[in-house]
Amino acid sequence: MKSILFAVAFIVFCFSYIIVTYSDEISEKLTYNLNRNLDVDWGDNHPKFKKQNLNVDFLDLSVSWDYFNIVFPLTQGAHILTALSTIKSTGCISNIALSLNIHIDINCNEIRIEIKRNKWTKHGGLYISRTFFFERTVFDDFYDKQGNYKVNIDTNNFVVNNVNLGHYIIEYSFIDKQNLQLMINEEDVILTKKPEGLNIHTPDSDFFILNRNYYENTRKLDSADV
Repeated sequence: MKSILFAVAFIVFCFSYIIVTYSDEISEKLTYNLNRNLDVDWGDNHPKFKKQNLNVDFLDLSVSWDYFNIVFPLTQGAHILTALSTIKSTGCISNIALSLNIHIDINCNEIRIEIKRNKWTKHGGLYISRTFFFERTVFDDFYDKQGNYKVNIDTNNFVVNNVNLGHYIIEYSFIDKQNLQLMINEEDVILTKKPEGLNIHTPDSDFFILNRNYYENTRKLDSADV
């Protein structure tokens, strides 16, 4: 038993020593790879990434940047992703905690979002989008990549279309494959994927973004004045 304990302790010591000794080299390699991947041009239909001083710290399990901007393609379609023009973040650091679920904390001085205006039609207790349609693959891809993540975003300045909304704390995590929970300044918002589209339930109202088929059929009926 003593020999087993010694072996385990020796392995842990050696592993920790290697990690600490080579952490700078590992961090540099991770930083290089991350920046290189973000610099890849995937074509006109994909977002572009602009960043400054994006660095990975392997020992702290953190990523920091002076600014990190996401520029979305300038398209005129009705797909929900075309609602976004740019997302800009400045003075940020992201820390990762490993447990049963991966926990990511992102702290920023400012997050700035440019988003297109949406028109809504009230139908019963729902506000239905007239401007954009929902693609369920977006929700599915998001779940596949972050289904086990819990993300907390804390920004001193949250700016939407040049309006500074002040300090915001946004948390999100998936309840299951169908439901994404957000806490926005302690207000509970649930996004639910349905066959007809995406339901967004807030404490005050329910919003719905139709899927492509329902959206296009609704537009045809509107054009025919049915």
